[in-house]
Amino acid sequence: IKKRYSNEFYKIIGKIIRERRKNLKLEIEDLKDYSDITCSTISNIENGKANPTIKTLQKILEPLGLEIKINIKEK
Repeated sequence: IKKRYSNEFYKIIGKIIRERRKNLKLEIEDLKDYSDITCSTISNIENGKANPTIKTLQKILEPLGLEIKINIKEK
């Protein structure tokens, strides 16, 4: 069960990154140049096939004008 939720989380993040990159008319190669993250890693993240660290996400999100905000609350 945990793995399924984890996969959905990363798929959502990947979709947000891909949509933002395309809205900014950037290619993966452009994002690689801005973030210093390889094209294959960016592609894997966008397709929900990678579990990036927060540091990696920050490097990718910053040039897209996005940031990570975490909201943790009790159930």
